[in-house]
Amino acid sequence: DCTIKGDWSKAGLFGAQLFAKGGNSITITEGEFDAVAVYQMNGMRYPVVSIRNGAQSALKDCKDNYEYLDSFETIVISFDADEVGKQAATKVADLFGAKAKIVKHRQPHKDANDYLKDEMIKEYIQDWFAAEVYVPDGIIEGSKLWEEINTPAIKASCDYPWHGLNALTYGIRKGELVTFTAGSGLGKSQVLREIVYHILCKTEDNIGLMFLEESTVRTAKGIMSIHANKPLHLPDTAYTDEEFRDAFEHTLGTNRVYLFDHFGSTSIDNILSRVRFMAKGLGCSFVVLDHISIVVSSGDVGDERKALDEIMTKLRMIVQETGIALLIVSHLKRPDGKGHEEGAATSLGQLRGSGSIAQLSDMVIGMERNAQHDDERERNTTRIRVLKNRFSGVTGPACNVYYSHSTGRLSEVIQDEDL
Repeated sequence: DCTIKGDWSKAGLFGAQLFAKGGNSITITEGEFDAVAVYQMNGMRYPVVSIRNGAQSALKDCKDNYEYLDSFETIVISFDADEVGKQAATKVADLFGAKAKIVKHRQPHKDANDYLKDEMIKEYIQDWFAAEVYVPDGIIEGSKLWEEINTPAIKASCDYPWHGLNALTYGIRKGELVTFTAGSGLGKSQVLREIVYHILCKTEDNIGLMFLEESTVRTAKGIMSIHANKPLHLPDTAYTDEEFRDAFEHTLGTNRVYLFDHFGSTSIDNILSRVRFMAKGLGCSFVVLDHISIVVSSGDVGDERKALDEIMTKLRMIVQETGIALLIVSHLKRPDGKGHEEGAATSLGQLRGSGSIAQLSDMVIGMERNAQHDDERERNTTRIRVLKNRFSGVTGPACNVYYSHSTGRLSEVIQDEDL
């Protein structure tokens, strides 16, 4: 048995009194016998100390003796190989940063004393010298990234329907959050429908659709109209049963489209859970949410700015977690002077909320149209502008698209004037 003389609460690290400050390296163990074992196996060449009360007090003991330990160029941590010891070693390594190294004990040895008892001194010395510099979670040494960076640049999971927009954005990539924004009633949903149909044609991926301002039937007919090149949702549009069935089979009938029936259920938590279910439960690689403004304007939300921050933060986390491409729609604040319905330019500063939409989106795409213009063609032409582009950094006007009332389609056009 061992006894203690004096005030134990004032005692320092075991063995510290034997070694002066400022050496090349020092080893910290979890117990006194381990300290003696390490000192012996290393030929009594390097200082070794032990914490006083086991892994649970490791961080406190090292903080209390921080100045002494930090005086050494390298701090080698040789704690027990159980889960508690590993956690304690990580906490102590965090305290000393880049000068910390953690010894990884080879099985079945739990600690340094086990090596000595099994006469595996050479093996312990190898493991001691092989201890790697501690790197905190989330920090990656650049020299270890060669395999990852020596691969082709990320290609788009799908392009957009319009060349000008692809030229700036390089298409849509999974793992990105893309925000589309425009003034009220300026065709955001129609732009999204064109993109959804394009994804259906160009990929084999499942798509989740959450159009919160319209019924699932209106959403379905809107997508079918793109294929049919006719506005099937309008009562005066002529079409045959064969045309209608063909439009269904090539869109909703592909078994790749899932729609959210949102009646009476647009709370933030409900919307978030449905986005996650579409991604994980239904295997949707692309999800469209049109629009987040209606979610945060519901009656159960207090502060709209805080609600926008909350839903954007959580949507960003879902994208990171699931790897989907999430396309969302957000409304704009009304600008000073000419309104968006008269063709006012969009900007990041007009996004609603405290800036979380612009900050957390990988791409922000604005749409502008003078819905009150006397000229019919100008009135139905939408300018698409890239407001933020985390992928390539290129922003600015991308393309003009013209809406044909006879076909219900948006087609890219080139105007005489500059975009």
